[in-house]
Amino acid sequence: MKTRTLSRRFKLVIEYDGTNFSGWQKQNDARTIQGDLLKAAARVFGDTAIDIQGCGRTDAGVHGLRYVAHLDVATELAPAAIRELYDEELPKDIAVIEVASASSRFHARHHCHARCYLYQVGRRKSAFGKRYVWWVRDDLDLAAMREAASLMVGMHDFASFAEKQELKKSTKVLVHAVELREEEGLLLFRVVGSHFLWRMVRRMVGVLVEVGRHGLSVEEVGAMLAGQSEVPVRHTAPSGGLFFERAFYDEEEVRAFLAELGVSDTQGAPA
Repeated sequence: MKTRTLSRRFKLVIEYDGTNFSGWQKQNDARTIQGDLLKAAARVFGDTAIDIQGCGRTDAGVHGLRYVAHLDVATELAPAAIRELYDEELPKDIAVIEVASASSRFHARHHCHARCYLYQVGRRKSAFGKRYVWWVRDDLDLAAMREAASLMVGMHDFASFAEKQELKKSTKVLVHAVELREEEGLLLFRVVGSHFLWRMVRRMVGVLVEVGRHGLSVEEVGAMLAGQSEVPVRHTAPSGGLFFERAFYDEEEVRAFLAELGVSDTQGAPA
C-alpha cells in the first residue's frame, strides 16, 4: 500500500518584473504573478492540490524585489530542489530567490509585521530605466517634500489616498517611515508601514512630487490626512516606478531596518 504524502508548507521569496502582469492576485481573464506561480507549480508537482498565498497584493505594473509567499503542496522534494525546478518552469520575468520549509502555522500575509515599498523617480531621462523609473522633468524642492513626508508618519486615516471601495472598511494605516534619498540620478522614496491600501504608496509619492513642484503645500498635505480629499487620486504616480522591497516577520527586523533609515520609534508618532 502506497503511503500518502502529506501536504507541507514552504516560504518563498520571489522577484518579478511586473510590467506585463495585472498585479499579484489570480484572475481568470488576465496574467498575474499568483496565476503564473500556480501554473508553474502544477508542472513541477503534477496532479495534486496546490495553494500559494502572498504577503499582500501588488498593483498592475508594480515590481517585486523580495516578495514573500507561502506554498502548500504534498511533496517529498527538498527546498533546494523545489527552487531549481520552479525556476525552470517560470517565465523569464519571475524568479524564485529562496525556498525554505515553514511551519504549517506560518502565513505570508497574516504574520507579516510590516512591509516596505521603494519608488524610483528619475532626475534625468534614462534609455534603460523607462520601465522602472518615473522621469520627472521639473526641479523639486526636496526640503518641502521631506517636511510633507514627515506628516505621513504615524497612525493616520489614509481615506484620501484610498479607492472608493476601500472606504467601507478601516482606512487607518501605521506608517513607520517615509524616506527620500538622492542616489545616482534617482530620487528614491522608501515607505515602511503595517500594510497599505490599494494605490496608496503611488498616491503618497505623487502628492510628495507635487509638493516638490510647489503645486501643493505642506499644509494641504496635512489637510488630506485630517479629512477626506480627492486631490491624491489626481496625483497617482505611474506603477512602473514602484517595487515591493521586503516583508518583515519579526519586530526586531523592523527595528533594525528602521534604525538604518534613522528612525528609532517603530510604532511611529500617534496621529
